[in-house]
Amino acid sequence: MNDEQSAILNYLRENALGYENRKTSTQIREELNLESGGVTNEHIRELVRDLIFSHDACIGSLMWKDGYWIIQTEDELNRVCESLENRADSIKNRAATLRNNWNNHNNG
Repeated sequence: MNDEQSAILNYLRENALGYENRKTSTQIREELNLESGGVTNEHIRELVRDLIFSHDACIGSLMWKDGYWIIQTEDELNRVCESLENRADSIKNRAATLRNNWNNHNNG
């Protein structure tokens, strides 16, 4: 874990326990004086992703709801996981539709 990730994880543990206390990527960036990496704080988002994948962090986030937080309950965990699973299903459906559309245009 690098210094920026350590700072983010500590910040969330101190300020964002549970969904109701979530912090936006902009709040995290400003509080910790980190680089944004782009207009949607790509750098912060990538650091958070890596914390989850490589450092056993239980950090929640939801589509269409700003913020990250340390997951505190199984209900919060389920809400985050269901959101991710629904998003994955939607993306798979979109890919299948595009393939169908392509085949319709090129074989019909």
